[in-house]
Amino acid sequence: MKILVSSFTFPPHANGVSEIARTQSAELAKRGHEVTVVTGFDAARTPADSPPGVAVRQFKVSGAGNIRGGCQGDTVGYGQFIASYDGDIILCNCWQIWATDVAMEFFGRTKARKVIVSQGFSAQIWHPNPRFAWGLGQWLVAQPYVLRLPRMMKAFDRLVFLSPLCDAGRFFDHWVARRLVPDRISIIPNGVHLLELEKAGADFRQLWNIATKYLLLNVANYCDRKNQIATLRDFIQANRSDATLVFIGSEFNDYSASMKTLYESSRAKFPRAQVLFLEKIPRQTINAAYRAADLFVLSAKEEAQPLAILDAMACGVPFISTKVGCVTDFPGGWVVSSGGKTTQAIHRLLDDPDLRRQLGKEGKAACLARYDWKQVVNAYEDLFASLLRT
Repeated sequence: MKILVSSFTFPPHANGVSEIARTQSAELAKRGHEVTVVTGFDAARTPADSPPGVAVRQFKVSGAGNIRGGCQGDTVGYGQFIASYDGDIILCNCWQIWATDVAMEFFGRTKARKVIVSQGFSAQIWHPNPRFAWGLGQWLVAQPYVLRLPRMMKAFDRLVFLSPLCDAGRFFDHWVARRLVPDRISIIPNGVHLLELEKAGADFRQLWNIATKYLLLNVANYCDRKNQIATLRDFIQANRSDATLVFIGSEFNDYSASMKTLYESSRAKFPRAQVLFLEKIPRQTINAAYRAADLFVLSAKEEAQPLAILDAMACGVPFISTKVGCVTDFPGGWVVSSGGKTTQAIHRLLDDPDLRRQLGKEGKAACLARYDWKQVVNAYEDLFASLLRT
C-alpha cells in the first residue's frame, strides 16, 4: 500500500502527536508499505530524524481552521500536494490542526481513502480564562468549527477513536459520529513500545542519587493542563520520608518555577517530602525511570488517552490518575477525584505491596493483550485493507 501520514508535528519535535505519527509511519514502512509523512517545517530536521523507509515532506504552515487567525503559510502548496497524491490511504492525526483542516479542503481531488485518528475533540469545551470574560471569547471563536464537525466527518471514509467512550468532553466527536456516521467508526487505541521499555539501561536511581524506598513518577510537559501542581501538593501532604516524587518534563518554564516555589515554601511544614524536578531527559533515561518507579501519578485536567500511563502499565507500574479521557478503560491503577483522594491513594498503595504487585500485573497484561504498538498497527493494516476492498 501507498500511505500518506499527516501530522502537524513530527520528530525532532517531541510530544504525543509526534510520537504517534512516528510510530505509525515507522511500523507501516517496516511492513513494506510506501510511507510519506507530511508535517510542519523545521529547519533543524535532518534525515536521521525520520524512521527508515519513511519520506518526509515539510510545509511552512501553521494555525488551525478557526475564525481567529485560521491557517497561515503555504496552505496552497500543502493543499496541492494532498490533491495530487496518488496513493491508497491518507491518514490524518487529530482535529483542530492545520494538517487536517487544510487537507480536507482538497480531499475531493484525490481518490485515496481518507482516515482520521481522533486524539480527542475540545472545541466545544469551555476553557476558563481569567484574562477575558472567563474564556468566553476563546469559546465563541471555536464554535463555527464545532458546527462544521458533521460535514468534516463526512469527508472521511473512516473515523478512528481511541475508546468506546462517548461524552460531552474530549469524546464529543465520537458522540456525534455515533449519531451521524455509525458505519464509519473504528476503535483503535494508542500503543506502547514494549520492547523499548523493557531494554536494559541505566540505573535511574543511581543516576540521580535516589535513596528512598519508593519512587513516584510523573512524566508530562510542565503546564496547567497536566496539572502537576496538584500532584505535587497531594504528595507533599503525604509527607513520607520513604518516598521521592520525580517530575520529568520537556523543559522548565514559568509553570515549573511555580511548582518549585510551592515545594520550597512547604518544606518547613512538610519536611519529609522529597521531590526532584527534571527537564530535557533522553528517552532512554525516561524509560529507565519507568522501570525504577513504584507508582505513576497523573493529576491532569484534560487528556484523551495518556501515553505516559500506558508506558507505566507496560513496565508493570501501577498508576493513580484523575478521571480524564479514557483512563477508566485502563486496568492496573486507581482513578480518583481531585484533592486529598490522591494523597490517600498514595498511602494505600505504598503501604500494600501485594496490591501494587497485582495492579502492576493487570496493567502489563493489558498492554500485552491490547496496547502493544505491533497489534495496534495490525489493526490499522486491517482497516486500510477493508477500505480498499470496498
